[in-house]
Amino acid sequence: MLLKKANQLLAENKLQEAEFHFKTLLNTDPQNGEALYGLGRIALRLERYDAAVYLLQKACERLPNLLEPLHALADAFNGVNSPNDALTVLEYAKSIASHNPDPHYYLAQHYLTHGELDKAHTTFAQALSIGLYPVTAYILFELVQLGRFDKQHNYISNLHHLLTQTNNLRLKMVCYYALAKSYDQLDDIEQAVNYYELANKLQLQLSNFSTEQLTPFYQNIMRYNPKSLFTTIKPGFSGTVTPVFIIGMPRSGSTLLEQILASHSEFASLGEDRCISSQVVLFIEQHTKLPYPECMDALTPQLIEQARAIYTARLKQAKPIRAFMINKLPANYQSLGLIYCLFPNAKFINLQRDFNATAWSVYSNYFAENEPYFCSLPEFTRYFDLYQTLMAHWQQAIPDAILNVHYEQLVADPISTLTRVFTFLGAEFEAQCLDFYKAKNAVTTLSKASVRQPLNSNALERWKRFEAPLKTLLNDAQTTPANP
Repeated sequence: MLLKKANQLLAENKLQEAEFHFKTLLNTDPQNGEALYGLGRIALRLERYDAAVYLLQKACERLPNLLEPLHALADAFNGVNSPNDALTVLEYAKSIASHNPDPHYYLAQHYLTHGELDKAHTTFAQALSIGLYPVTAYILFELVQLGRFDKQHNYISNLHHLLTQTNNLRLKMVCYYALAKSYDQLDDIEQAVNYYELANKLQLQLSNFSTEQLTPFYQNIMRYNPKSLFTTIKPGFSGTVTPVFIIGMPRSGSTLLEQILASHSEFASLGEDRCISSQVVLFIEQHTKLPYPECMDALTPQLIEQARAIYTARLKQAKPIRAFMINKLPANYQSLGLIYCLFPNAKFINLQRDFNATAWSVYSNYFAENEPYFCSLPEFTRYFDLYQTLMAHWQQAIPDAILNVHYEQLVADPISTLTRVFTFLGAEFEAQCLDFYKAKNAVTTLSKASVRQPLNSNALERWKRFEAPLKTLLNDAQTTPANP
């Protein structure tokens, strides 16, 4: 009964209450593998990866035949930058459940994340051959993303068959995105648009807010981050590491720029790290009893120092640690003022891309988050306007800390653009940066396959094939998410 209640609380994301129940259970039964697994999942959600590894290893010892704790342990090992340990765990999971597609899928995802595209494709194909399961939709989606098919040999019939076998809205949506991408690659524009619309409309039903509701939040960010706040910051702050933040809209080329910079001898990356929003902001909110951004009014030198230490501790977990540490979570632009208060030596690269290209790329890709601006072009337009307004505020408040970089310029003239970027950051361009695609750095974003190719202009004009439907969709009257 106690375990059921703890798992229910965890499912509701009531982490503190769930943790209390799991620990209570362990007090009476120290060997309870389910309780250890629950605590390990909580540690994962809180990004306490060292603790997660410890707890999940114990859970796996006590639950030797369950796959879920093994998959969670692999996530924890990736969290502490031990991909080889994660690979060992995933290979073991596949070996003990060779007729289950789930461990094949997780192992294939690991290969994909680390640039082993051939191994990923083979393992996804093996998983597909096992039979029809809920994970099959995601397997087909990834096979389509890899793009190794043509008009004679493709996954369209598999996807249509799966659609007849499920009533699950999420699985149907994933199939629609995969069908859209399939027809897109096969140059059947009409069918591609049809399935992109089906996928996005279905996902919009799963969203429970409108982008317009974010307006007061953005207004408050500007209100509580006035230019005068930053004039009080003492010059001369320096650290052993320069935090570098790549910010902007999703699908603007941030993964590409990150991988290029991370190929430099003085740079390393945390990927899309959420420490600022999930840990630093939470810490300040708890200590000031004020929500972000109102808590900016209550910052003290001591609180700034403590909050800085949280992010510094996250940087120290990275492997390797170098003079310049990249965080490429685009939405960090919402916390730019707070970051600057903590690290006046921080540098921000605002990566920009043609609006139509960005809008279509967002609309035509599947984001797991059910946020309206990912699945409605009018909603995306509102979100883009909020971003533009806030960035204009930051540009006035702390102009010397921000460099605007255009994706199109990066692709057209990489050496000149990168020289400008490195000069801004205080480093020198290295030719090896253009060999970024040869690296096996972990990439978990939607660009994890495309970023393994040399710099090219393939994506520059792709949206123009959809120019007519794009204009129609941008003016679509359906802007308010329906209730699912």
